[in-house]
Amino acid sequence: MKAVFYEEFGPPEVLQIGQRPVPQAAADEVLVQVVAAGVNPIDRRLRNGELQDFFQRQWPIIPGWDVAGRIVQVGRDVTGWKAGDEIAGLAFVWTLRHGSYAEYVPVKAASIARKPPGLSFPEAAALPLVSLTAWEALAEYAHLQPGQSVLIQAGAGGLGGAAIPIAKHLGATVYTTTRADNFYYVRERGADHAIDYTQTDYVEYLRQHEPLGVDAVIESLSDASAVDNAIRLVRPGGTVAYMNNEPPDTPAIAERNIQSKFLHHRPDGASLARLLDLYAQGTLPLPQIEVMPLEDAVEAHRRSESGRVRGKLVLHVRPQHDPGV
Repeated sequence: MKAVFYEEFGPPEVLQIGQRPVPQAAADEVLVQVVAAGVNPIDRRLRNGELQDFFQRQWPIIPGWDVAGRIVQVGRDVTGWKAGDEIAGLAFVWTLRHGSYAEYVPVKAASIARKPPGLSFPEAAALPLVSLTAWEALAEYAHLQPGQSVLIQAGAGGLGGAAIPIAKHLGATVYTTTRADNFYYVRERGADHAIDYTQTDYVEYLRQHEPLGVDAVIESLSDASAVDNAIRLVRPGGTVAYMNNEPPDTPAIAERNIQSKFLHHRPDGASLARLLDLYAQGTLPLPQIEVMPLEDAVEAHRRSESGRVRGKLVLHVRPQHDPGV
């Protein structure tokens, strides 16, 4: 099968495209013929050699977790799925080897959902990781309620762009940071306050508008000042979900009864199915999506590293009309 893979850590240029053996589905997996694969910052962080304490690796590694396609093989213990079913899912495993930047990928059956007819394969591939992460952070961890407030960093990115409409769906007032040229995009997604972090101190802005602190912070930035500021900006008893870091070692967390952790997303087919339906119904707006051919994976990673991607990048892997093997 055609696949993008890497055999060493490094910059985007370590990504190669070539032939790899077609994997088989384990007992609890389905084998998916990939139509589209979402590109996420975690893909290039793992390629760079980050997060080595969390993952094992079997070389060469095919990157990619977000996937949309058709089932072509069902593991012996899997029920409720058959060859030909159109799905979206999260090909997440703790041992990195078979990712979604390939013509075929094995995925845990518990991590997939049926692709609604109203969503295209690229649209469905853009959604799993960011939507599940945002839902877990806002609805399940922060228990965000109507009338509460939240700061969502990097609102024009993949995660921020998913978190904003989910927070609005939950009834919250949304503050987000982004550049001024993205104000229209984040406001269209539901942001009440867009803060141009290049011109305005977002900490002072939040202190003026929410002097008691916001109820929750979704902190996707990794610099030390942002990690510390998140604790300062949340109200006593509030919640901070870190996407890229452990919480800072500060007594203020316990003293102010703040709930805080490095939130590890989890594959969850049932939650994904509910979220995909919300997108298909138009309750949640789809992100801006740019589709690139699989052969442009190096450029997609360069774009991801620039920090200036609006919405989601998606790699097109197979023609949508291809009936499979």
